[in-house]
Amino acid sequence: MIRNFLEADKQVQYGAHDGEGPVELYEIWGNTDFSSQCDFIDRQVIPPNSTVGYHKHGSNEEMYIILEGNGTMTIAGKEVKVKKGDMIKNPPFGEHGLVNDSTENIDLLIIQIAVA
Repeated sequence: MIRNFLEADKQVQYGAHDGEGPVELYEIWGNTDFSSQCDFIDRQVIPPNSTVGYHKHGSNEEMYIILEGNGTMTIAGKEVKVKKGDMIKNPPFGEHGLVNDSTENIDLLIIQIAVA
């Protein structure tokens, strides 16, 4: 099966994980598309001054892959600058958030896999 992540349907979310401003969400693959424990693969576009609020995960792992842009992530309470090409792994029960404090969109893929 082939899907083009640039052609997925756009949804606009406000206050993603209690963050600020709108973010665009493109659901590419869902858990019913896999035989494995992959929960989803989504694309998210975060405009300048918008955020994904700081939040804690359950028993899953999540990977952020920054396709374009840069911003500031808070990972386990520590602020870290992220940029195009960075891959950020959030462990089970980990905490993180992302702020677009730049003048360009942040475009990223998010992969989440359940931990058995």
